[in-house]
Amino acid sequence: MEKKELRELIREKNKNLTEDYRARANAGIATRFLLYPVFQQVDSVFCYVSMENEPDTRTIIETAWQMGKMVTVPRCISIKESRMEAVQIKSWDDLQVGTMGILEPKPGLPVIDGYKIALAVVPCVTADRWGGRLGHGAGFYDRWLKGQSMYKYCLCYEELLSEKVPTDQNDIKMDRVFTEDKIYNPKAQSDDSIQEAMKEAGNISIIGLIKGFFKR
Repeated sequence: MEKKELRELIREKNKNLTEDYRARANAGIATRFLLYPVFQQVDSVFCYVSMENEPDTRTIIETAWQMGKMVTVPRCISIKESRMEAVQIKSWDDLQVGTMGILEPKPGLPVIDGYKIALAVVPCVTADRWGGRLGHGAGFYDRWLKGQSMYKYCLCYEELLSEKVPTDQNDIKMDRVFTEDKIYNPKAQSDDSIQEAMKEAGNISIIGLIKGFFKR
């Protein structure tokens, strides 16, 4: 299946996801991500600001702030050239409606070079368990991630996961794909369970933070 055809198919499936499913899936994805040892250990995170139909990143960003991590989010600097930059934010007040109605950092905030960022949280239309990712087609993330050594983690609803995403030489593979059901590890060609992630973490105090967010 070609990229365009798969993208249209998944977008239709996304429209039919229920609010109840999204709520449960968002909680599951956030829990798996926040308990994952790499997230707990890094000191800097680049994370997309989620839109209504995407896996929610509010809990991830707020938890990163509470843990004292540097948080950066994308800002479009050229639609024509599909270029964006990473900008540090310290609160939701640092955001305003920007390109294509997406929340972006306000002018004047620090732009951070990619080599200073340890972990990138990347959105998708769909992904597969082998690290293949299909974006919206503009190429912003693939262009920005090219040559970066940071961890590259993608968030995807399990219901929108594909068996195989068509990729080309310009597409950046993900190091992990997080869904509400599993954490897919492309290199191991397997998945990590939430119990394994908790065991590796050693410190599960973060569970209290997660529960607090979803009680709001």
